[in-house]
Amino acid sequence: MFQVPWQWMAVAGGAAGLLIAAAGWFGFRAAKTRYASGMFSSEDRDRIRHLLLSLGSWTSEYSGNVSQYQDQLGRLEKAVRDHKASDGSDDRMLILLSQIMNSNDELQSRLEAAERQLDKQTRQIESYLTEARTDGLTGLANRRAFDQKIDELLATYRRGGRAFSLALIDIDRFKSINDTHGHQIGDQVLQHLASSLNHGLPSAIMVARFGGEEFAVLLDVPLKMASEKMNEFRRHFASERIEVGNVSLQVTMSIGVSEPRDDMVVAPLVRRADEALYAAKNTGRNRVYFHDGRHTALLGAPEIVH
Repeated sequence: MFQVPWQWMAVAGGAAGLLIAAAGWFGFRAAKTRYASGMFSSEDRDRIRHLLLSLGSWTSEYSGNVSQYQDQLGRLEKAVRDHKASDGSDDRMLILLSQIMNSNDELQSRLEAAERQLDKQTRQIESYLTEARTDGLTGLANRRAFDQKIDELLATYRRGGRAFSLALIDIDRFKSINDTHGHQIGDQVLQHLASSLNHGLPSAIMVARFGGEEFAVLLDVPLKMASEKMNEFRRHFASERIEVGNVSLQVTMSIGVSEPRDDMVVAPLVRRADEALYAAKNTGRNRVYFHDGRHTALLGAPEIVH
């Protein structure tokens, strides 16, 4: 009567440990492989998180059940010992109870170890996912993360979702900063602008480093309002000097803004923002231009910066 449960517990313990270890290992290896090749999508991240959370939940629940059954078995063993038959007929029952409890102890230890390992691997995979979507210098979202987000926003917009705007930012005369003061100072200027964008535009959907000295901002407001927000930010940033070591700099930026029209894909939206950006640079820099789908236009009058 007790032989079957004891064998089942031993087999279940081995199978559970093997399942958890294998699933965790494959999830971890998949994350490292895809991170290295830049193949992660939002669906990949959701699948990995779901796998690890499901395994962790199952392991924790199963470990709790084993602990509960172990307590019940302990009480049963005590009752049998306290009231065992004098002829020794209960000795076999006590041996089998002891075997089952030992198997349970081993199974619970394995489950607890698997739970700790899954927690560790979840943290490692989250770290890989963050690194795969973050610019190393500025800490902002990188171009891959930006491309994924703007694709999602455009798809939602085309289904009747809320409008949004794209602003492209380029630091004026950044090459001159690097040539005059060195790349270390140039990097600190990039970091300063990244921090200013994060703090100065708290309601932005995303702030990303687009490449080099160029940044991208996604805003959940229409074109004119987005242009006004970016112009306010531009004025404030240009009015303050950046102190980097012994160097004091006044840095300005040119900005181009666009919003979705009847775009089927993202490229025309980005192209219009880029055209507005270059209109800003070609007409004197330190200003905001927007593209309304037909042509570019200046927003307000730029200040003169010496």
